[in-house]
Amino acid sequence: MYRRKLGKSKVKNIHRFVSPKNGTTLLIESTLEFHSCYPLEYNREVKSFEAQPEGFEYVYENKVHRYTPDHLARMISGQEPYIEVKPSRIANRKDFQDRFSCQREAAKGLGRDLLLWTEEFIRRQPYFDNLQIIHKYRTQGPITAEHRHILATASSYANHVVTIQELACFADMNEPHFFPLAYDLIARNHLVTDLNTSHLTKNSLVGINHGHYPKIY
Repeated sequence: MYRRKLGKSKVKNIHRFVSPKNGTTLLIESTLEFHSCYPLEYNREVKSFEAQPEGFEYVYENKVHRYTPDHLARMISGQEPYIEVKPSRIANRKDFQDRFSCQREAAKGLGRDLLLWTEEFIRRQPYFDNLQIIHKYRTQGPITAEHRHILATASSYANHVVTIQELACFADMNEPHFFPLAYDLIARNHLVTDLNTSHLTKNSLVGINHGHYPKIY
């Protein structure tokens, strides 16, 4: 087992993904790998994840090669799959598929699955756009009194279907100030909305997440 170290490169642009879930900033090699961090960050089944985890060796065409997956995901279930991120134009090539099959077998020998993510999965719409929006407004500190006011208001309307715009009205807050706070609460999983089937707008339905609801003092 070995570990790669990413640093400055003349041929690659290193991306930095700020991850509140991991409490750190991850260094990422490519734009597609950077984008793959969003579903890992906001998938509730993923407890934490690691970029460029410890690599391993595999055998391909009777030779031993070194390989480092793009991510290691630590799931709430206890599983820890590796993830390889590749553009479809590469993933569909036979030479890649043959090599990837050998890498997957080596990963299984370590007790882990090796998943392949392409842009069709990573950038699927409208989910990907919605994740970028809520991540933009995700703050690092504890929730504020304004956050708690929004949550208390949402809780009082828990038996009704309300839009984000209506919640702003009920909370008696102007929309330009309210929306970033609401998106932050969605990113924190305190408020819930459907991110999979429609783009996030002021007309998106929103509600309190009773299973992940902080105390109101």
